[in-house]
Amino acid sequence: MKIVIAAWHLKNLNVGIGRYARELIEALGRVDQTNQYEILIPHAEHPFTARPNMRYRVIRFPLFRRRFWEQMAPLLVGPYDVLHFPYDSCVAWKRGKFVATIHDVKPLLFPALRARPNLHSRIEQWLVGDRWKKIDHVITISEHSRHDLLAHVPLRPEQVTVTSLGLDTERFGPAEHRGEGKPYVFCVAGADPTKNVGVLIDAFAKLAEPLRSRFDLLLAGDVCKRQDIRAAVERHGIGAHTKLVGMVSDRELVAYYQQATVFVFPSLYEGFGLPVLEAMGCGCPVICSNVSSLPEVAGDAAVLVDPQDDVRLTMELARVLTSPSLQDELRTQGLARARAFSWDRTAVETVAVYRRLVG
Repeated sequence: MKIVIAAWHLKNLNVGIGRYARELIEALGRVDQTNQYEILIPHAEHPFTARPNMRYRVIRFPLFRRRFWEQMAPLLVGPYDVLHFPYDSCVAWKRGKFVATIHDVKPLLFPALRARPNLHSRIEQWLVGDRWKKIDHVITISEHSRHDLLAHVPLRPEQVTVTSLGLDTERFGPAEHRGEGKPYVFCVAGADPTKNVGVLIDAFAKLAEPLRSRFDLLLAGDVCKRQDIRAAVERHGIGAHTKLVGMVSDRELVAYYQQATVFVFPSLYEGFGLPVLEAMGCGCPVICSNVSSLPEVAGDAAVLVDPQDDVRLTMELARVLTSPSLQDELRTQGLARARAFSWDRTAVETVAVYRRLVG
């Protein structure tokens, strides 16, 4: 088979879509030496392992952005058996089977997150038409996302396959030594309000002062740009105990996971929740939400809480922070849980989708 993967989102590896694209492509190269791959990338700054059956093509168009790139780039490679977008979009013209990975249906469930129509989106809508008639198969990343897709879009059950995400254990692993600095509660999140970081700030602020003063709250990611988050920190008077470090490299992210006393992920909705898996893989105890796909990922290896109950989150946070034995238990269970998820398995299951489609 000739398989084309249009990997626009490689340019943003700090979000789940970009990490998924990179890890999937590398894993496909490891597990599949039979099929021929054309990997379309928008910039040359994304080095991949050289493989005889993988061709990496940098395709640029002056002045145009994603919507134009994803329509035109696949037309430059000739006929193919499968075209795969590792993110939620669609093409107007296809020369083989078309697969899209739809990580979640969050915009359908949270209207505030829907992109506002603009000239580019209207042109795309005009070109593509009914996208659900163009998509031959959808890959999604959890059973919960599959359930939501089938409930909200016109797809048949046999058109949707779950391939769980994986963990790069060479990058995300436990530290050999614990740091000597002040212990901290850690959270990494994007600017999306469904990440619900405000409830963590409220819960941390409600900890008894003798306990709270022993820890910092460390926030990473685009959530640090939000003025309401900064305002909440100031309103609670915990500025001296809160660090907003913003966007971080993979190496920095691993170090923050490794040295944290606990990782807290109070999201209202996740297609998968990769940070939970990354934290577990780094040997960090985890508290996360008990909604959407997160129980699938965490299993019995994390403390699960209602993400809208800051009082309960405060109680569970205090319980973990004051119990080294519970921290050790969560650390051990989390490491075992993380080993159950591999990118190679993701790739094998993805190749199986390609083969079923082509027949």
